[in-house]
Amino acid sequence: MSAKSGDNMNLDERKKKILSSVVEDYIESAEPVGSKTLVEKYHLDYSSATIRNDMKILEEEGYLEQPHVSAGRIPSTKGYRYYVDNLMKERKLSMMDIDYINSTINGFGDVDDIFEQVADVVSKVLSTPTVITKNNTDTIENIKVVKISDNLLLIVLMSKNGTVKDCIAKLTDTVEDSVIEKMTSILNQNLTGTPLQELHLVLNNVIRKDLEAFSGLMEEIVNSIKYEMSKNMKKLNSGVEKILENPEFSDIETVKNFINMISTKEIIDSALDKSKENKLSIVIGSENKEVLLNDYTVISLDIEKDNRYLGKLSVIGPKRMNYAKTISTLKYVNDKFNNILKLNKISDVKGDNSEKGRR
Repeated sequence: MSAKSGDNMNLDERKKKILSSVVEDYIESAEPVGSKTLVEKYHLDYSSATIRNDMKILEEEGYLEQPHVSAGRIPSTKGYRYYVDNLMKERKLSMMDIDYINSTINGFGDVDDIFEQVADVVSKVLSTPTVITKNNTDTIENIKVVKISDNLLLIVLMSKNGTVKDCIAKLTDTVEDSVIEKMTSILNQNLTGTPLQELHLVLNNVIRKDLEAFSGLMEEIVNSIKYEMSKNMKKLNSGVEKILENPEFSDIETVKNFINMISTKEIIDSALDKSKENKLSIVIGSENKEVLLNDYTVISLDIEKDNRYLGKLSVIGPKRMNYAKTISTLKYVNDKFNNILKLNKISDVKGDNSEKGRR
C-alpha cells in the first residue's frame, strides 16, 4: 500500500471514529452521510453538534467532501487513503464466498488456466471487473510438434513459469515424421529462452535462417503459434455487468467511458505502473497518474510461483468499493492458487494429456 503521509497523523480518536463511520456508511449506502446518521446508526458517544463540527474540520483538512450544499459528506481520496492505511479492520470472508471459491477454482489446467479461474472467481465474488496482467519476461522452455493425423499437427509450447500453450496447424499435404522431428529440433535450438512477447519476431528470423526448406509447412505452424500468442497479455474478466448496477453508473455516458477505459491498454498500464512497488497495492482516485481513473480505485495483487513473478491480478471499481472484502478475497484466492501449484505439477497437465492422446 502507499506510504502514509505525515499530515495524516494528526487526527484524534474522535475524528478517526467519525471518519471511519462516514467511509463505511458511504461504501454501504452510496448516500452522503450526515451527523444524524452517525448518531443513530453507529451510536457514537458524541452529540450531533460535536459530530457536525468535526465533520466540518475533516472537510477543511481534505478528508471529507460535501457534494451539495445542505447534503451530508462523502470521503475524499485523502479520506479513503487514511481509512485504508489506519482505520480499516481485517474482514473474514463469509462461508458462502469461501465455499464458492474452493469449489470453483478446481486446479485443472496449466498456470494460465488457473490464473484465469482465479480472476473469474474474484470478479464474481466482488461483482467487479478484474484485469489479468501476465508476466512479460516469461520465456520458452520447450516446443513439441506432434503429428495428430496426416493433415493436423499439434504444437505445444511450454514456458519456464509453467505456462503451456497449444495450437493446431492444418496442413494441405502429408509430412513425413522425420521432417517434423527435424523442424522440432531446429525450433528448440532457436527458440529456447526466447521471451514469449518476442516469439513472433524470432519466429520470422528462424524461418529465414534455418527453415526455408520447410517454408510452406512452417507458414502454417508459425501462423498457428502467432495466433495463440496474439491473445493479449492483458485479459479483462467478467464483472462489468454487475458493477454497472452501482449508482455511480446511473448515466449512459459514464457507463460508456468506464467500459472504454478499462478496455484501453494504455490506461490500465498507467494504473498498474503506480502499483509496481508492492505485492498488494491500493491506488485510490487522484493517486492514479491517469486522469480518467480519478474517480476509481485499482487494487492489485502480485501472483507468484516459487518466488517467480507470474503476473498481476487487479480489481478496478469506484472509489466507494468495499476495500476490506476486496483485500480479503484477493489474499484468500492467492493462497488457494499457491496451494494448487504446490500440490499439483501444473506445468505438466496439458503436456501429459497430449501425450495420452497420441498413444
